Amino acid sequence: MTMRRALLIDLDGVLRHRDPRIAARCEREAGLPAGSLLATAFRPELLTPAITGAITQREWETRITHALAERFPGAGVAAAVGECFEDIGYLDDEVLAIVDAVRPHTTVCLISNATDRLHRDLAALGVTDRFDHVVTSADLGVTKPDPRVFAALARLAGVPVERCLVVDDTPGNAEAAQRAGMTGHAFTSAGNLRKAVDDWLRRDLVTTAAQEVDRRAVRVLCLDPEDRVLLMHWHDPVSGDRFWEPAGGGLEPGESPGAAARREVLEETGLLDIELDADSFPLRRDYVWRGNWFRSHEEFFVARVGADHATTEPALTESEVETLLDVRWWTWPELLGSTERIEPAEIVPVLRHLAPDGPWRAVTRVSEASSVLP
Repeated sequence: MTMRRALLIDLDGVLRHRDPRIAARCEREAGLPAGSLLATAFRPELLTPAITGAITQREWETRITHALAERFPGAGVAAAVGECFEDIGYLDDEVLAIVDAVRPHTTVCLISNATDRLHRDLAALGVTDRFDHVVTSADLGVTKPDPRVFAALARLAGVPVERCLVVDDTPGNAEAAQRAGMTGHAFTSAGNLRKAVDDWLRRDLVTTAAQEVDRRAVRVLCLDPEDRVLLMHWHDPVSGDRFWEPAGGGLEPGESPGAAARREVLEETGLLDIELDADSFPLRRDYVWRGNWFRSHEEFFVARVGADHATTEPALTESEVETLLDVRWWTWPELLGSTERIEPAEIVPVLRHLAPDGPWRAVTRVSEASSVLP
């Protein structure tokens, strides 16, 4: 069985490099001490707001200029900062060739601790179309090694975390990816990266279980007027796994997917008078539940739930009562950045297909806030 994979690759220090002679020349011509420009720029109190999107690239450069001018009055600081940061660097063609070679086999995501200027730089370098997703820490509001960064990229790619390879020139970021359940590779050279990618592609991560079960099922992404998504929290008593997923379940004999969708929402959540969209999205899912391997063919639907929606008591089965932990509404920032297991891994691509006008059409700043089912 072939399963999707995602390559999450860093930009600076891996794909892009900068000539250190440019900063040295700018300092020399401005009368600044060697190394002072970048040392000032990368002071946490200046850098962190820029790479978390609190300030723009331009505002960051202005603060660097003011900080240098205070320390070195009389130096030509403004011109030095402007020229130094105008440089967009150069690409490592050997690393870029590895990315191009892997794209037919995997989803490629660029993830960088960077300011809002990164997207402009990629366009200037002519490589915007070499990636399936491009996300900066300024987009998310958090930086690597925060685990929410890795969770967000896996969710955007629609790939389970165990199917992701993270490539970063900072060992701590690669180690954080491993703690998140991904494969982490600390970049040192194109040759080592090629070997790491080849080893990763050869892996067979198919799950086996005691019994195989073919199943037809439906899942319903219930959306409220604020475009929050209703998810249910389940506990597998055999494996101990916990995960969130939309309401849904298997089709009964002779039942249509649409009828099954309405029935499952009513039985599992008690929501009445939902507006079920006619369009659906087919998805093949393979998963283990209670020791059995399910090969599930599922139809995903979107259902709109009004602000004053009526409810009734859910009609849960004995098994569902035993394994259901919680039900709650998720905002888009919560869904994107959560480090909890959310099924299916493709939930964001499915939302983008079935509800293209929703907030998930764009990357957002992740949040730790939560909401509960009223």
